Amino acid sequence: MRVLVVNPNTSDDITGVIGEVARRAAGLGTEIVVVTAPFGPRYIATRSENAIAAHATLAALAAHAPGCDGAVIAAFTDPGLFPARELLPVPVVGMAEAAMLTACLLGGRFAILTIADRLAPILREVAETYGLGSRLASVRAIEHPAIDVARDPAAAVERLAGLGRAAINEDGAEVLILGGAPLGTLDRALAERLEMPVLEGIGCAVRLAEMLVRLGARKPRAGSFSRPPAKDLVGVSAELARLFQPAPAGG
Repeated sequence: MRVLVVNPNTSDDITGVIGEVARRAAGLGTEIVVVTAPFGPRYIATRSENAIAAHATLAALAAHAPGCDGAVIAAFTDPGLFPARELLPVPVVGMAEAAMLTACLLGGRFAILTIADRLAPILREVAETYGLGSRLASVRAIEHPAIDVARDPAAAVERLAGLGRAAINEDGAEVLILGGAPLGTLDRALAERLEMPVLEGIGCAVRLAEMLVRLGARKPRAGSFSRPPAKDLVGVSAELARLFQPAPAGG
């Protein structure tokens, strides 16, 4: 099995963390292919940056998904997730949706710990989009540059532990989610320190992508996630434009 993991940010440091975490989670026989978005923000922290990253994510998926059995979007805003499910013939999993759904299997309510206050309302909107707003206890954030976390992840653990304790004791959270790809290597240390379930979304997404591939669920031919009608596009990559052309016979 071959799973493509796209970093919608343009930081190679963050891509390195994503690759490490994805390969740690992957099962035997799964090849992980990690790519960085071809353009866009170094790290997503606002709605406008997320919109740009969604386009970049679709471009990366269009260029690299051929030959892969499934794909993962490795930014916690899940940029471009639903459009990718329309366009691609293979399962596409977003790390935020995967982490939230997994959290619901472990406890009643979950909290998201992240590294930018501007992300908090966006992450609440993401949870609402997935129908999980009532399961979200809180979003708590520290202001810490994402790229610094990727380069020195241990420096963020103590501050995240404080956020986690507050989310548990004050907000009623029963599961904690690390809300950002740069935090992906911190889940085990934080879980040990807090003695609570702590999830990182990349590993959840890789495992769910593997499961969907093994289930053999086919691409729908009807409904809102069926392939879009053929249409000419201007100013996008050739690979992305090709996904809007007529499907090959039997495709």
